[in-house]
Formats: sequence, structure tokens, C-alpha cells
Amino acid sequence: MSDYGVLPSRARVPHVPLTCTQCSTPIEYLAPSPPPPPGTPLRIRCYKCSTIITHQSDAIQNQTASSSKRASGTSTPQPRKRKIGTQDRPLETAYYEILGVEVTATTDEIKKAYRRLAIKHHPDKNRDDPSAEETFKQISIAYQVLSDPDLRKKYNEFGPKEGTPDAGFVDPEEIFSAIFGGERFVPIIGHISLGKDMKDALQNEESDNEEPVAPVQRDTKGREIISPEERARREEKRRRKEERERQVDAAKQKARAERVAQLVTELSRKLSIYTESATGHPQQDADVANSWRQICEIEANELKGESYGVELLNAVGFVYVAKAKHYLATNQTFMGMGGWLHNIQGKYHVFSETVSTVRSALELKQVFDQIAEAEKSGMSPEEKKKLEEQAAEKGLRALFKGAKLEIESVLRETCDRVLADPTLQSSKLHLRAEALQILGEAYLGVKKEGDANEDDYVRVETNASRQRAANAGYA
Repeated sequence: MSDYGVLPSRARVPHVPLTCTQCSTPIEYLAPSPPPPPGTPLRIRCYKCSTIITHQSDAIQNQTASSSKRASGTSTPQPRKRKIGTQDRPLETAYYEILGVEVTATTDEIKKAYRRLAIKHHPDKNRDDPSAEETFKQISIAYQVLSDPDLRKKYNEFGPKEGTPDAGFVDPEEIFSAIFGGERFVPIIGHISLGKDMKDALQNEESDNEEPVAPVQRDTKGREIISPEERARREEKRRRKEERERQVDAAKQKARAERVAQLVTELSRKLSIYTESATGHPQQDADVANSWRQICEIEANELKGESYGVELLNAVGFVYVAKAKHYLATNQTFMGMGGWLHNIQGKYHVFSETVSTVRSALELKQVFDQIAEAEKSGMSPEEKKKLEEQAAEKGLRALFKGAKLEIESVLRETCDRVLADPTLQSSKLHLRAEALQILGEAYLGVKKEGDANEDDYVRVETNASRQRAANAGYA
């Protein structure tokens, strides 16, 4: 028997949940009775920060209906809430609701809505309304975000963060760009697409998970019973998924083509420093080559201080040297036999790098499996933290190797186009290959400071990484 006796109860009262747009606190309010007509804007005061939030009454019927299902114990599986929205289906629509516009509204429509509401709710015209100032503030914040294309895109994908755009949004694309090279490497490797691929995958997965799930019915033998309506719904879902995948593939191909075209322009311009200075005289060209090598080494030493600078320079340099040697050997040896040999070496490099990337991913999976097993058996916080640190290091290692594969693939295509320019004579293309080899050798010549482990791609602040840094003598 319980020591607490018989506890009283009360009738369930439906509440409508939402999130404060100012402080991001989950709150709820009592649904008014009788229910207001659909589309009626309701003003809710946040209990924590006292912000006045505008909420459409359309959500009341949906939220109270789901609450009733949970109360009756006959709820169907609920879809997971998305973490990343899209431009057509934003993660949150509070700012659009405040301005009273659709999520597809144009910039002009947003401006017109803002002007109309700003005049109507300006504090100077509503001195008797104590909440007028806060309402006007919310209108201004919504307009500030939705009128800026970049902020609007981030808001659609990630929602508000503490009510201000300066608080930051977690974007996989920006994370990849910042971790691997930063802006200074963009003219050399372009924007790494792996971050965008991850974000697209998250958006598509969460879009699928967000769809309502029909309750599963089974016959006496436990087999699933699929109604014609459910079968049609699944077929439509499959068709939409295939169409979305086709669109994503087409967008990827277009983005890669544009990326390669830009890199070809950048690399051709850089190599022209050498090709336009060479005269054809051996002594003078030797001086030009030495000057060009010094320029390349200065650039490499400046870039090695960037995030993953040494690793990226070595990867880029390897491709540059390999492609330059392949071109020169093809055009300088009997029947291009030297080029054939370099081609075999290049294919072996791609194979070995792919195997290394797969191995890193398997090592990461092994650590996650260890964490899952240890949690089942019960582990100490210290052991769990140690495994999580290993996962962080191996995770970044696997990400870098994946990014490296992508970068090398793009650069191989870039170099092929640079060394096969139909508008140039063979003598100029020969000079381009020489310049490309010198540039690649300068990049390959960059090494890490001290005795750092050449295979230590990851520099995350964990106990293990700090200990390695201390042992290496540069902590």
C-alpha cells in the first residue's frame, strides 16, 4: 500500500502548447471557450519574459484534438518534430503570423504588411494600451528577419534563436566551411558540398518523419492489413521521395559544374603569373620558375595557419603534382607510356583513400556501439566521457576524410580542364603544367609545426587531445 493515501484528481482541461519567440521557452495557454473562429489572432503573454506573442487560433483545434487522443489512450504514433525547415515549409511560422503574411510572401508583400501594422500598432497611437510597445517590438523583429533574404532563409531553416538574428544559427554548411579551411581556401577548393548534403539529408529525413503515421492494423495471423487508401498514400509518398531525390541530384550536378568552372577560372588566373612571364629562354625561364616557386611558398605558409590548413594544402598539392606529372609524361614519353603509369598511380591513390575513409567511418561506428553497450550495462560518468571524447575525435577524422575525397575529386576535374584548354597552344599548356607542378610542390612542402602526428587530423578540446599536445611540447 502507498503511504500517500488516495490522491484527488480533476477534469482534464485542454491547453495549447507553443514556444515563446523571445526567450524560446516552451509554454502553453488555456484554450478560450467558446473557441474563436479559425484565423483569429490571439495574444499570449509569456510567463517567463512577459513578451506578448501573437498566435493563430487555427492551432487550437489541432492541439486540443491531439490532447484528447492522448487522454483517451488511443493515440497514434506521433511524427518527430523537424529540426531543420525548408523555404517552402519553415520550421516555425510565428514571424509570418505576426505580420499576417503567407510563408511564400514576397519582399514587397512583407514590406506592405509591416508598414500597415507599424502604423496601426505604433505606441504613440496606442497610449492607453500597455502592451502596444511590446507588440510594436515584435512586429519590428519579424520584419527585420523576414525582409532580409539571408536572415529569412536561416529563420525558415532553424527558427528564431533568443529572438535576435545575431544569436546565431547552427548551419551544417557554415560549420564545414569554418572547420575545413575557411574563406581563404574557397578560391582553391570551392565550397565543400558535404555540409549541404548533410543538411539536405536532415531536411528530407525530417520531412518524411513529420508526416502523420496511420495506426497499424493486423489480421489474426499478425500480418499487416493495408487499406486501398493507405496503399495509395504510401505510393504517393514513394513517388514524392523519388522526385525529390531527382531534384537533389540535378541540383548537385549543377552546383558541382559551377564550382569546377569557378575553380578553373581561379587556377588559370593564378598560373598565368608563370605562363605569361616565361620567354622560352632556359636561363630566363629558370629565374621565372624560382620567382614563381617563392610566390607559391609564401602563399602556402600563409594558408597553413588556417583551420586544417596543412592537411588541405597537402591534399591539394598532391592532386596538382599528380595531374601536372601525368600531363608532362603523356606529352614527353614514347606513345604516352609515362602518362599511363601516372594514371595507374592516381587510381590506386583514389582506391586507398576511399578504403581509409570507410575504415574511419567503421571505427566511429564501433565507438558508438561501445557507448550503447556500456550504457545498457551501466557505466561510470568518467568512462562515458572518455568514450564520447573518442567519438568526437573519430567523428571529425571521418568527416575530414570524406571532405578530402570530395575535394580531390573536384580538383582532378579542375586540373583536367585547365590542362586541356582548347583556346591555348600546346606550348602554353606545357607551361601551365610546369607552373601547376611547382605550385603543388610548394603546397606539399608545408609541414606541421613540431612533432605533431601526421595522421592526427582532429584538434578538438578533449582530455586526450590536450594530453597529446602537452607531450608534443606545444601545449
